[in-house]
Amino acid sequence: MNDASRMPLSDDKVGTEEDLSGPAAAQKIVDLVEAGDSCFFCTVGLNSRLHARPMTVVEVEAGGRLWFFTEIDSYKTIELDRDPRVTLFFKEGDNGGHLKLDGSAAQVTDRETIHRLWSPKLRAWFTEGQDDPRICLLRVDPASGEYWDNRHGTAVAGIKMLFGALTGQRTDDGVHGKLTL
Repeated sequence: MNDASRMPLSDDKVGTEEDLSGPAAAQKIVDLVEAGDSCFFCTVGLNSRLHARPMTVVEVEAGGRLWFFTEIDSYKTIELDRDPRVTLFFKEGDNGGHLKLDGSAAQVTDRETIHRLWSPKLRAWFTEGQDDPRICLLRVDPASGEYWDNRHGTAVAGIKMLFGALTGQRTDDGVHGKLTL
């Protein structure tokens, strides 16, 4: 790695900056979401403040589009009717990557898409199954984001962190980047 690719991430931390756009950004989203598909799904609340709740992605498409199941009359759908902007925060394990996405959400009630994305475990929320009239999909189209990723996966990152703690040496070789779709 050359010195030009190492840039300070904060006053005392050095890592690699790797900004991605287009298909490369979409692939980074797919990789990070598939590694940790639960997120904090944030909408602009009725009080104009961010309103966060945990949600699980049911599908991430190759282009970076994300799909979620929800109830058609939930607070989040009411909030999205007023303002479709969303921010999603993902975290992959204790030593894994982090991802923040900004985009817009649209409600989808197309039965064919609901049936395609349906999983039997969703029956815990939708007691009438995939034809429950309360089902709504949220399609999130990311526009931009940021990610923090380690280079070697969770296990190696954990070992490197332990080594750094024992020796008092920095072992961070993470990557930070911006995503533009």
